[in-house]
Amino acid sequence: MEHKTRAIGPEIHMLDHMITKILACHVRAAGIDEITLMHGWIMRYLYENRESDIFQKDIEKTFSIGRSTVTGIIQILEKKGYVKREFVEHDARLKKVMLTGKGKESHESMELLIKKMDGMLEEGISEDELKTFFNVTEKIRENLEKQKYESRKGGSACSEHC
Repeated sequence: MEHKTRAIGPEIHMLDHMITKILACHVRAAGIDEITLMHGWIMRYLYENRESDIFQKDIEKTFSIGRSTVTGIIQILEKKGYVKREFVEHDARLKKVMLTGKGKESHESMELLIKKMDGMLEEGISEDELKTFFNVTEKIRENLEKQKYESRKGGSACSEHC
């Protein structure tokens, strides 16, 4: 078992760090550097679900981030003109979160950068290797979900955070 000299977690972390740095560089070069990657993921979520009413709690659940964090992100994106909040007709206490025209344009620019980055990441990798990669990442995701469930079921210290 030679592979034990390398561990999955650090490899994923290193790749994530490298991808984040390179993508951030491309984002700055495209002139959209005022958006963090998390802001970009949330804008993507809003874009992909633009036909539905999306509320802050939906963003919290989807990204597993706390209420105050989401509130701060929405406020920043709103201040920069990327999102807006509107009351819903059936409940004046609820505000849906939506992309503005500027937010849609910015998201579409980000998507082009991400597609370009994915193309670069796939260079020299065969279809079979990609299929294997995605099968392995799915199994890792399932293992992490199982661990999350086991932590909650067993009442471990990390059950509050997972």
